[in-house]
Amino acid sequence: MHRHAAFALVTLLVTGAPLAAQDTEFIRALERAQEARPASVATSARIAPASEAGTRLVIRGRAVAADGRTPLAGAVVFAYHTDREGLYDRQGSPAHSWRLRGWAKTDADGAFEFSTIRPGAYPGTRIAQHVHFTLFTAAGERYHAGELHFADDPFIGERERTASERAGEFGSVRPVRREGDVQHVDVRLRLEPRQRF
Repeated sequence: MHRHAAFALVTLLVTGAPLAAQDTEFIRALERAQEARPASVATSARIAPASEAGTRLVIRGRAVAADGRTPLAGAVVFAYHTDREGLYDRQGSPAHSWRLRGWAKTDADGAFEFSTIRPGAYPGTRIAQHVHFTLFTAAGERYHAGELHFADDPFIGERERTASERAGEFGSVRPVRREGDVQHVDVRLRLEPRQRF
């Protein structure tokens, strides 16, 4: 699948639109990725290896139930993003291999953390940098959990910023703070029943 078609597909899935026949390719890729999930998943995990080139990034998150308050304990958060060049896969790799990916398990308060790098925007586009999330509950259900965008990204438009402000703590556009040469972002994920797939 072409990179831009893949983006359109993910956008369709994240916005809650009904799944179309072509979405099965994405779902199969997601299921293949889960075969690589470690047998033991910790609350703090890596997406990009420590040797990966790019700006260091720490994502601290909290997942909650649909009511927006109850911690979603024992859920596995699957996250993936592009490398600093804006590519998901190495040349010659199958589409949706998501080279930079990771899993973290939420603690009793729904907290989790990823260490990684700042993703790049897709080459030759104005699509903002982002990190994708999928939630797998302790009961075995899976949910699209949206994306993380960075408030200092010049490709974030006014419409996205306004929608994120309206969503409050669950907005996708998050401020970035710097501690030395490491960027830090906090994100909140809410389980949305309509995003189950």
